[in-house]
Amino acid sequence: MENTNREHVLSIRDLSITFKTGAGPVNAIRGVNIDLYKGETLAVVGESGSGKSVTFKAAMGILASNSIVNSGSITYTYHHNDGSPATVDLLKMKTKEIRRHINGKRIAMIFQDPMTSLDPTMPIGKQIMEGMIWHYKTPKKEAWKKAVHLLEEVGIDEPEKRMRQYPHQLSGGMRQRVVIAIALACDPDLLICDEPTTALDVTIQAKILELIKRVQAERGISVIYITHDLGVVAKVADFVNVMYAGKIVETGTIDEIFYDPRHPYTWGLLSAMPDLDTDDDRLYTIPGSPPNLLHPVTGDAFAPRNKYALNIDERLEPPMFKVSETHYAATWLLDERAPKVEMPAELRARIQRMTKEAN
Repeated sequence: MENTNREHVLSIRDLSITFKTGAGPVNAIRGVNIDLYKGETLAVVGESGSGKSVTFKAAMGILASNSIVNSGSITYTYHHNDGSPATVDLLKMKTKEIRRHINGKRIAMIFQDPMTSLDPTMPIGKQIMEGMIWHYKTPKKEAWKKAVHLLEEVGIDEPEKRMRQYPHQLSGGMRQRVVIAIALACDPDLLICDEPTTALDVTIQAKILELIKRVQAERGISVIYITHDLGVVAKVADFVNVMYAGKIVETGTIDEIFYDPRHPYTWGLLSAMPDLDTDDDRLYTIPGSPPNLLHPVTGDAFAPRNKYALNIDERLEPPMFKVSETHYAATWLLDERAPKVEMPAELRARIQRMTKEAN
């Protein structure tokens, strides 16, 4: 999967994380591998509880206190001011070092609910300036000017007036724009967006996605979207990682995942997307529910919900089978000895419609 022309920004290898709970240890992340390259947009998709947010909270050094990182590495490559490259393993850094050198300054995160990300007791302007003053010792006057410019950049009118307002005085869409302005304040190379549009209505959602896309193009930064919404993914991503029960089960380019999906779980996610032209009068849902990770998983975690499951799925975990240079899926159906299974007919018809529309 290595491509020499692309510059690695983030490389996650064999990441395994357990949470200690009253009911026992929960194996939330079970050997995750993820690659992100400079200037590209990666979407990590999966149901709630699949481990999407936990993976990137580990990269930010903001895991809950009851977490244990069992194994793995998260290497991040950036450039110093003089242009020389540096690579660090974020898991080996002390929390204090991550706060000082990484969070906000090089990697910024946008969370799904702007109200919990903003301090209700502090004016908007002060919250945007905070990072610049803390990381770069920017003089107050200069930080103020830059903050006003950032509010303009994220499409907020009357920025001077907004600087003095408090979060509760703004609408949800405006608050999310402020959160994006805060994230951009220290010129990070990597933006992690954790469900950045969930709390917003559809028209505002589209505007926020356009905004992040525009900023990415202007600044040449890399972006990771954590989402369960494939509609969002279709609009923004270059590459997609599908996550299930703490593992990546399929990875590929946006076209490979949407037009040639190979994992039955990806088939289910795509089938569950609302579609105006479908023949079904009811929206498809994947049967069953994700496994309880308090119990060790034997074989393929998706097997109990998979109507195409084979006998081997109950015993052995599938490896990542190669479909193309950029496309891999962890399902025994791709083994040459497996019976040939076609994707559901309704999904095939939908993909044909999508292909027509795209052309």
